[in-house]
Amino acid sequence: MLISIAIPKPIRNTFTYEALPGVHINLGSRVSVPFGNQTLIGIVVKKEANNEKTLKRIRKINSVLDSRGDIPIDILNLCLWAADYYHHPIGDVFTNALPALLRAQETKTNLFFEKKLSLTSLGFELNQSTKKLSPRKKLLFRLIQEGEKTKEALFKSGIKPYLIRIFLNEGWAYWQTTRKKAEVKTSKLNISYGDLILNRDQKKVVAQLSDKDENRPFLLQGITGSGKTEIYLRAIEPHLNRGRQALILVPEIGLTPQMVSRFEDRFCTRVTIINSSLTDKQRAEAWINAKEGQSRIILGTRSAIFTPLKNLGIIIVDEEHDLSYKQQEGFRYSARDLAIYRSHAERIPIILGSATPSLESFFNAKRGKYKKLFLDSRPTERHPETYRVIDTSQFSTREGLTQFALRSIQKTLNSGKQALVFVNQRGFCPILLCEECKQIATCDRCQVKLTYHQTTEVLSCHHCGRLKSYPAPCDSCGSSRWIHLGVGTERLEKFLGESFPKEEILRIDRDSMRGKNSMRMAIDRIKEDKARILIGTQILAKGHHFPNITLVIIVNVDAGFYSADFRSLERLGQTILQVGGRAGRGTHAGEVLIQTQFGNQETLQKLIKTGYQKFAEHLLKERAHAFLPPVRYEVAIHSECPEQNLAIDFLQNIKRNIPKSKDLSLAGPLPAIIEKKNNRFRQKLILISKEREPLHKKLSEIERLIARSRLPRGLKWSIDVDPLNMV
Repeated sequence: MLISIAIPKPIRNTFTYEALPGVHINLGSRVSVPFGNQTLIGIVVKKEANNEKTLKRIRKINSVLDSRGDIPIDILNLCLWAADYYHHPIGDVFTNALPALLRAQETKTNLFFEKKLSLTSLGFELNQSTKKLSPRKKLLFRLIQEGEKTKEALFKSGIKPYLIRIFLNEGWAYWQTTRKKAEVKTSKLNISYGDLILNRDQKKVVAQLSDKDENRPFLLQGITGSGKTEIYLRAIEPHLNRGRQALILVPEIGLTPQMVSRFEDRFCTRVTIINSSLTDKQRAEAWINAKEGQSRIILGTRSAIFTPLKNLGIIIVDEEHDLSYKQQEGFRYSARDLAIYRSHAERIPIILGSATPSLESFFNAKRGKYKKLFLDSRPTERHPETYRVIDTSQFSTREGLTQFALRSIQKTLNSGKQALVFVNQRGFCPILLCEECKQIATCDRCQVKLTYHQTTEVLSCHHCGRLKSYPAPCDSCGSSRWIHLGVGTERLEKFLGESFPKEEILRIDRDSMRGKNSMRMAIDRIKEDKARILIGTQILAKGHHFPNITLVIIVNVDAGFYSADFRSLERLGQTILQVGGRAGRGTHAGEVLIQTQFGNQETLQKLIKTGYQKFAEHLLKERAHAFLPPVRYEVAIHSECPEQNLAIDFLQNIKRNIPKSKDLSLAGPLPAIIEKKNNRFRQKLILISKEREPLHKKLSEIERLIARSRLPRGLKWSIDVDPLNMV
């Protein structure tokens, strides 16, 4: 038998090998194969009969790995579809789908085997004799007799390592390697509602979700604080009661602790987490437990969409609009879109939830492809937040805050409540201006400004990671005297600490939340009302429920009005409503202050006065007039190279040699918004079409053209289907 195998390399085709005689192989099996002078782990994607004429030129596989780590047929098909849709090398798709330990040789991992302490014949005789033994030795003999024990189980029973060493050295026991058994938990589901009662809107949505004749994705648009998480809990309950599993996707690791707590409290069962904070072993064990049905609720970030589940019943994508669901490097897939495809392929319901749906989802609901559900109000004891624009062109600011904002913070603290100050810029300040020559400190590897971090006394490039000690000499004149312009989270933290010295101030950004449990500890301090003033970036903008926050101040939203990215207004509106939604989630009304120099901007006024629905409709009309997504479909072909002209020429050659089509238009080559990054120049060619089919046909032509071409040394290229970020 010949088998086609996907190799974990950025290669767009599979490779044919000969199977070992008499060895059973399935589609999705992991196999060890010779590849050049390497030994790699590949995935079987096709089986076919032998062709005797070609056998001499075909290599045999080395071995078939443990089937418990194989990719089931539904995930295999998902990966094959993703590789085809995103025009990405199939082996690299499987690399993203499989945990690292399952891509390694089995001699390097003990995932499927475990060592248990067993008695030797000498130890058995000693235990049966009347010889006096210490209480601890008697305990260890008894534990081993009850069933061979793993080292971890013995430690939990109070056995110390030295005692195990005595048993081994005396020849009373030995470590026996045994195969782990797959255990399926069938414990009865216990549900705890507490005193929670659904309001009218929630009851209506739950009833709509139970419509068995509805086979479209559900788009749940609920204003912040309206109880979307409660809808998720009610939606998965009937599936869990039938012994099925639920997959919940969240955009950020920071949202995981809060969601896990809600689900575990409700269903009195452990939630399996899958995200990048896990060790390789934890990730692989979670993957296997989900595949074998041991995990009933799986909650994870983007890559969790590839998790196999034995009996999947429902998928939920929380904050479906979030950019984090789209991978921006390498395999540029959208976890949200793969979740939609997976739900369709497995014929299960999917809920896309957000207070501010992406325009893509909004457009699909408008066309009838999605079933739109609404949660228009918060619980009766909670009031919607009010928005107020502070025009900073009329009022002076101090360290980014107007005097009115400072008075509002003081008033909030006096009332015993908490205030949140949002600025989407970590570090102390984003711009350093030389006092002597007035040049701005920039990264020598990227076309971006360096950010000053006062806490660590470094200048940092947030794109390539370049670090310089502060104060660094100016590249133009050599002076080390700098003017600090702009406001970051560190600067606000310092200023507010000086303005409110008696209050605890908590800064939440990627720099301050690097510790393993730092986010969980920060959330606890907020909920315990110990931190009264919060300063945060996007990490705090979504999903968190802090009932004592009644004031939110949004600092410097102006960048969204003059960005080169046509999606900037959409993201600005989403950010304002998501951040603003942190206010007034308790029994007291919330207020949101928006500091901007564009206070009378039409789109901003429409957002805060008429809500997201009208705002999104307005943006859709603009996109339609400009023939932009989601009204049109778009693909970006990226090239990058240390030499700028080679990156441009590569795309020019594609544009020149691909036949023109009336169904498709091309734009470019164009420089990326940040053209130079990490000493590489980046260009893109944009393909736009009213239909998807012409786009994919053209991409296939382009792939064949590139395969026939000899690429310049150092040039890299990639295809981004449905791009969301033009940086």
